[in-house]
Amino acid sequence: MSKTRIIALFNQSGGVGKTSLTMNLGYHLAQKKKNRVLLIDLDPQASLTTFMGLEPDITAKTVYEAVVGEEALPIHPELIHSMSLVPANINLSAAELELVAALMREMRLKNALAPVLDSYDFILIDCPPSLGILSVISLVAATHVLVPIQCQFKSL
Repeated sequence: MSKTRIIALFNQSGGVGKTSLTMNLGYHLAQKKKNRVLLIDLDPQASLTTFMGLEPDITAKTVYEAVVGEEALPIHPELIHSMSLVPANINLSAAELELVAALMREMRLKNALAPVLDSYDFILIDCPPSLGILSVISLVAATHVLVPIQCQFKSL
């Protein structure tokens, strides 16, 4: 059994800091004891991909191919700030519809992660701001869930 911690950063609300926390938590984990960290952008808005310095529009392979096409995870070949990245782009928005009738759809991300588990100490998943199938597959794949919220009563 792998000791890899898979942390889904999830909240149905947008603008609560999921992407910023994913990137910054990943960076600090990568610096501490030289942990091997993989970030997965599972939000069709692709903010994490952009924040990590990639252009979503010209990114050829994304997490879409792994969860819809059941291909190997397209891990960006170069480390960015000591972290690996599986990018996203707007094409991922079609996954919600395409996975509706897919067999074992809840397991798609978990199955895609299985071959790389031993390569990483931490895998952080930046979830979209909804409770759709992309968030569900993230929660199924996760060993831990982190729910960032704003420090206001209504946000809670």
